[in-house]
Amino acid sequence: MAKLTTDWRVLRGAAGLCVLCALLAAGMLIASNMFWQQMNSDYRTHYARFRDASRKYLSVDGDERVIAERYPRFVELYARGVIGDEHRLSWIETLRRVSQRIGLPSLDYKLDAQRLYTPPNPLDSGPFDIRVSEMHLTLGLLHEGDLVRFVSDLEHDAEGLFHLERCDFTRAETRPETAASGAARLTAACVLKWYTLTSRGDRKITL
Repeated sequence: MAKLTTDWRVLRGAAGLCVLCALLAAGMLIASNMFWQQMNSDYRTHYARFRDASRKYLSVDGDERVIAERYPRFVELYARGVIGDEHRLSWIETLRRVSQRIGLPSLDYKLDAQRLYTPPNPLDSGPFDIRVSEMHLTLGLLHEGDLVRFVSDLEHDAEGLFHLERCDFTRAETRPETAASGAARLTAACVLKWYTLTSRGDRKITL
């Protein structure tokens, strides 16, 4: 029987090739795992940046919507004298003009200094302070309807926001010879409060 012999040179070459293939496969596996980890890390980083950018964009977009919705109203209130400096001279001129238009027998007024207004109930006024100026009016009236018309015309013509707090009436003493001459038959002592919004901590707003 012939004796089998082993050629170790051939086996060593094959074994070396197998080891080399195994090393290459292990290297590729490690490299692919590292690549996946790097890609996953990059994805998380870019996603976080995208999420932050989205939040910032939505925040800016929300601010723009607020400005678009509220700015025209702000401009309107500013033009009407509700926001900013008081229009005291305009108030007085409007009082006189309305009084002459209606034909009131007399008009006297006194305007107090402006002060910070404290509402009876909590009120969120945002970044503004509410200020109030109290005006005391004494009106000579021919009849009660004159006061209604006076307040209505004042609301239409006046620059600003006011509230008629109260009126006390007294009947004037009239003589027969003056009853038809346009003399006042009633006297109304009224208190008007003019309200103004100013930037908190400041008395002046510029647009």
